[in-house]
Amino acid sequence: MSEVTRILNRIASEPKAADELIPLVYDELRRLASRKMSMEPAGQTIQATALVHDAYIRLVGEKEQQWKNRTHFYAVAAEVMRRILVDRARKRKSVKHGGDLNRHSLDRALKFPTRARKIHCSKSTRPWNFLQKKTPSGLRL
Repeated sequence: MSEVTRILNRIASEPKAADELIPLVYDELRRLASRKMSMEPAGQTIQATALVHDAYIRLVGEKEQQWKNRTHFYAVAAEVMRRILVDRARKRKSVKHGGDLNRHSLDRALKFPTRARKIHCSKSTRPWNFLQKKTPSGLRL
């Protein structure tokens, strides 16, 4: 029986045993999170470290969870990470959070100038033009 399995068996009766578990499982959870993140589409706003932390809180915070062994723990951890990523994707796609809007990267937006942006930019440069005339050295954008 591995040390991880022993600690997992103690967590139900000793909540402080979870503190002993963190250093033993963190690296493997981090690798698992990195693999999960690599399968996600680009543009994720969560990092692998944050995914590990969220998953660990859910895993250890579960009341009366009976872990069979470390393999069972890592399998449940993978499932919890998947659920976190799915929940985040659903939230991002919801209308309340702008899911009905077309999202574009700033790089893409800058490649295709539009008339609206030119008008907007010309209005936003008026204060700069005024300051350039009023200051002896002028201002540079």
